[in-house]
Amino acid sequence: QGGTGLGLAIVNHIAHRHNAELRIDSKVGVGSTFSVCFIRV
Repeated sequence: QGGTGLGLAIVNHIAHRHNAELRIDSKVGVGSTFSVCFIRV
């Protein structure tokens, strides 16, 4: 099933507002992994 990508856009916006980094690892035929990395203060 395909999506609209809206959820990813929302997560990206939240990550950006918290000075976090959004990392994406995608492999054809396998799938994708999304990680949000926050800076420890």
